Amino acid sequence: MNPVPAILRKLGQLLAEASRSRLAWLVCSLHAACYLLAIANMSPPSREVANFIEQFSGSTVSILAGRPFHFAHESLFLQLLTVFDLPSMFASIPIALLLFPLLKLFHLGLYEGSYIGAGIQIAMGSLQWLLVGRLAEVWLGSRRWGPSALQRINRHFVTLTILILLLNAVSVPLLNARSRRLAFRHAAISLQ
Repeated sequence: MNPVPAILRKLGQLLAEASRSRLAWLVCSLHAACYLLAIANMSPPSREVANFIEQFSGSTVSILAGRPFHFAHESLFLQLLTVFDLPSMFASIPIALLLFPLLKLFHLGLYEGSYIGAGIQIAMGSLQWLLVGRLAEVWLGSRRWGPSALQRINRHFVTLTILILLLNAVSVPLLNARSRRLAFRHAAISLQ
């Protein structure tokens, strides 16, 4: 018996359960908000840096959502988010490998492809955090005080979700404007 279909079936069942969990959606919303805030806090998008990296090898920089990305030089917030999202990043490798020929077929460069990669990253990260939220809900449900906490979360779910979205809608443009004012901040990054 092949264990892969059984694992995929179990994962599908977990995702179906997670999609009905308000706590899971709340955790997923928080992750998406944090991801967007972390990207908005990076150096501004730079087609020039992407073109440079594409033409020359040996750079220590990659491109994330059009922005220069170097793990060691990014904010602690983005570093932690990257580490916490590692399982979903590894899970997204097959998707990225399937899409790579399409990027070449449509003549998309590193700059444009980095937005597709960021989209895959946030989608897979959201699935990961949806599962984490569901597991947290199961754990809370097994505690003596957990059901009352879950009831409060369920009761205030819409308010909490709207609050997350509103805070993000205000914060992301402000951080993005700040990052554009500061421009490229990583002078120590080697581009050669």
